[in-house]
Amino acid sequence: MEAIEAVLELAKERDEIASELETYEEWFESLVGKEVTLTIKSKKRTRFLECVVAEFNPGEGWILQSDDGDDTHIVTFEDFVEGRVWVTRPEKHVTFAG
Repeated sequence: MEAIEAVLELAKERDEIASELETYEEWFESLVGKEVTLTIKSKKRTRFLECVVAEFNPGEGWILQSDDGDDTHIVTFEDFVEGRVWVTRPEKHVTFAG
Protein backbone atom coordinates (compact mmCIF):
# COMPACT_ATOMS: atom_id res chain seq x y z
CA MET A 1 0.00 0.00 0.00
CA GLU A 2 2.89 2.37 0.79
CA ALA A 3 4.35 1.75 -2.66
CA ILE A 4 1.08 2.76 -4.33
CA GLU A 5 0.88 5.92 -2.22
CA ALA A 6 4.50 6.78 -3.11
CA VAL A 7 3.79 6.31 -6.82
CA LEU A 8 0.67 8.49 -6.59
CA GLU A 9 2.64 11.19 -4.76
CA LEU A 10 5.36 11.13 -7.45
CA ALA A 11 2.74 11.40 -10.19
CA LYS A 12 1.18 14.38 -8.42
CA GLU A 13 4.58 16.09 -8.11
CA ARG A 14 5.30 15.41 -11.79
CA ASP A 15 1.99 17.03 -12.79
CA GLU A 16 2.75 20.10 -10.65
CA ILE A 17 6.21 20.46 -12.19
CA ALA A 18 4.79 20.04 -15.70
CA SER A 19 2.23 22.76 -14.98
CA GLU A 20 4.93 25.15 -13.71
CA LEU A 21 7.11 24.41 -16.72
CA GLU A 22 4.21 25.14 -19.06
CA THR A 23 3.65 28.49 -17.31
CA TYR A 24 7.32 29.44 -17.77
CA GLU A 25 7.34 28.37 -21.42
CA GLU A 26 4.24 30.47 -22.09
CA TRP A 27 5.95 33.48 -20.50
CA PHE A 28 9.14 32.85 -22.48
CA GLU A 29 7.19 32.64 -25.73
CA SER A 30 5.12 35.72 -24.84
CA LEU A 31 8.28 37.82 -25.12
CA VAL A 32 8.36 37.28 -28.89
CA GLY A 33 7.53 40.58 -30.54
CA LYS A 34 8.35 42.66 -27.45
CA GLU A 35 10.81 45.53 -27.52
CA VAL A 36 13.82 45.05 -25.25
CA THR A 37 17.01 46.90 -24.42
CA LEU A 38 20.25 44.92 -24.56
CA THR A 39 23.44 46.14 -22.89
CA ILE A 40 26.75 45.20 -24.41
CA LYS A 41 29.87 45.99 -22.39
CA SER A 42 33.30 46.17 -23.97
CA LYS A 43 36.37 47.54 -22.23
CA LYS A 44 35.39 50.97 -20.89
CA ARG A 45 32.22 51.36 -22.91
CA THR A 46 28.62 50.19 -22.56
CA ARG A 47 26.27 50.22 -25.54
CA PHE A 48 22.51 50.09 -25.21
CA LEU A 49 20.80 48.46 -28.17
CA GLU A 50 17.09 48.64 -28.80
CA CYS A 51 15.94 45.28 -30.14
CA VAL A 52 12.83 43.24 -30.85
CA VAL A 53 12.54 39.64 -29.71
CA ALA A 54 12.34 37.74 -33.00
CA GLU A 55 11.87 34.21 -31.67
CA PHE A 56 12.29 31.87 -28.71
CA ASN A 57 14.19 28.59 -29.02
CA PRO A 58 13.68 26.27 -26.03
CA GLY A 59 17.02 25.28 -24.54
CA GLU A 60 18.86 28.08 -26.31
CA GLY A 61 17.16 31.38 -25.52
CA TRP A 62 15.75 34.33 -27.40
CA ILE A 63 16.93 35.72 -30.71
CA LEU A 64 16.94 39.51 -30.73
CA GLN A 65 16.91 41.62 -33.87
CA SER A 66 18.38 45.10 -33.47
CA ASP A 67 16.20 48.02 -34.53
CA ASP A 68 18.52 48.86 -37.41
CA GLY A 69 17.96 45.32 -38.69
CA ASP A 70 21.63 44.50 -39.15
CA ASP A 71 22.51 42.62 -35.97
CA THR A 72 21.04 39.59 -34.25
CA HIS A 73 21.87 38.56 -30.70
CA ILE A 74 21.07 35.46 -28.68
CA VAL A 75 20.22 35.99 -25.02
CA THR A 76 19.34 33.59 -22.23
CA PHE A 77 17.23 33.74 -19.10
CA GLU A 78 20.43 34.55 -17.19
CA ASP A 79 20.82 37.74 -19.24
CA PHE A 80 17.41 38.90 -17.98
CA VAL A 81 18.23 37.91 -14.39
CA GLU A 82 21.62 39.66 -14.49
CA GLY A 83 20.08 42.85 -15.91
CA ARG A 84 21.77 42.73 -19.31
CA VAL A 85 18.39 42.67 -21.05
CA TRP A 86 15.13 44.19 -19.98
CA VAL A 87 11.72 44.64 -21.55
CA THR A 88 11.15 48.21 -22.67
CA ARG A 89 7.95 49.56 -21.22
CA PRO A 90 6.13 52.30 -23.09
CA GLU A 91 5.52 55.40 -21.05
CA LYS A 92 2.06 55.73 -19.63
CA HIS A 93 0.23 58.68 -21.09
CA VAL A 94 -1.89 60.61 -18.65
CA THR A 95 -4.82 62.60 -19.93
CA PHE A 96 -6.74 65.10 -17.90
CA ALA A 97 -10.43 65.68 -18.44
CA GLY A 98 -11.10 69.40 -18.89
